[in-house]
Amino acid sequence: MHGDFSNITFSPDRNYSTVFDLQGRVGLDANRNEQTAILLHALRSAMADLVGPHAGPQNGCGFQISRVRAGDFVIGAGSYYVDGIRVDNPADVNYTDQPYAFIDPDRDADRLPPDRCLVYLKVFERHITEVEDPALHEPALGPHHPDSGSRAQVVWQVRARALGADEDPLEWLDAQRAPSHTGVLHVRTTRDGDSDGARGGSGDPCALTSDAPYTGENQLYRVEIRHGGTAREGASFVWSRDNGSVTYPVLDGAERTLRLTTLGRDWHSALQPGQWVELVDDTVSLRAELGLPEPAPRLHRVEDVDPDTLTVTLDRPPATPPNRARHPYLRRWDHTRETPSPDGALPLVEGDWIPLEHGIEVRFERAPGRATAHRYRTGDYWTFPARRTLPGALWPHPHGTPPHGVPYHYAPLAVLTGRDVTGLRTAFGVPLTEGV
Repeated sequence: MHGDFSNITFSPDRNYSTVFDLQGRVGLDANRNEQTAILLHALRSAMADLVGPHAGPQNGCGFQISRVRAGDFVIGAGSYYVDGIRVDNPADVNYTDQPYAFIDPDRDADRLPPDRCLVYLKVFERHITEVEDPALHEPALGPHHPDSGSRAQVVWQVRARALGADEDPLEWLDAQRAPSHTGVLHVRTTRDGDSDGARGGSGDPCALTSDAPYTGENQLYRVEIRHGGTAREGASFVWSRDNGSVTYPVLDGAERTLRLTTLGRDWHSALQPGQWVELVDDTVSLRAELGLPEPAPRLHRVEDVDPDTLTVTLDRPPATPPNRARHPYLRRWDHTRETPSPDGALPLVEGDWIPLEHGIEVRFERAPGRATAHRYRTGDYWTFPARRTLPGALWPHPHGTPPHGVPYHYAPLAVLTGRDVTGLRTAFGVPLTEGV
């Protein structure tokens, strides 16, 4: 998630059960966030162990598919569990009107196949700040006070995929649940004498010598896939030194000029000409998989910033004008290369070390031998902290690691053949111990 975090420390393989606060110590957001993650992981794992990978309660089992008609059907109200995550649909809703999917019947990926198709449930979490939900702001803090917290929101989408006449409806879904051939990232820190911020000789215990491998500040870096596919197909990536959390809410705009609510709260987050930004709104954050088969929206380069009017001029008009109802904002990415890939991001090259800044380099691993090429998925990411008091980035993966997210969860709902519905949901009794 693109939150303003100091670090992300939860790892299920460590088997931690709780986080203890120690008296007189500094409180860290990472510790509190890890405690929440530990409890949530335990709860969802227990539910998955009890009810299986996907099931709903017999009384109130949700997401029944019914009333099929040309290009549409009804999604039934109720609850369902997918990999232990509870998903709620408060009321019957049409496929084309579901709240989190922004279904566009004119888009090939959204059009309901006319013949045999699999209808499935896709579940994930997205990061919510005061930009997406202004109700999170505490009025007593004043209109310009920094936000004090953010949220994770469970998102569900009912999707449809065409099936061949003899195709197993669950084979493709099983492949999505356990994807293979995903990319692998390596991170290292090397001495970069030309990096901005090299320090030394001051006597300050927090200052680094001029030959320090890492010459930056305390940051949480994020490397994110921008355009999916294989490296040969033109996959690209972006990176941020602040976990992609530096954003600028958009009030309105005309052509290339957008009016913002802020240009940044300090020099570190100030928007500057030459930087690359992404125009995001609810449709973008909820449809992160756009990028395959459709190209990801191109990034914008900042041409001019006017601090008096809080306006920014981009290199070209947005493909879709900002809509206040969909909570638009600009997200800053920190690459500054003059000749990026066609989408404004950096070309993903496998096998070579790619410098980011301050001595930090990343490498996307090549697929071994004649193995299937790595396929990168738009929105997938890696995060790692870097600290000025240490020799480099904190990267506990000597052999590299697949993406840290985004984790998607899937459950089959039905197979549609014309207007005939073959249900694929499962249900569990209440209570589970009944009859034992």
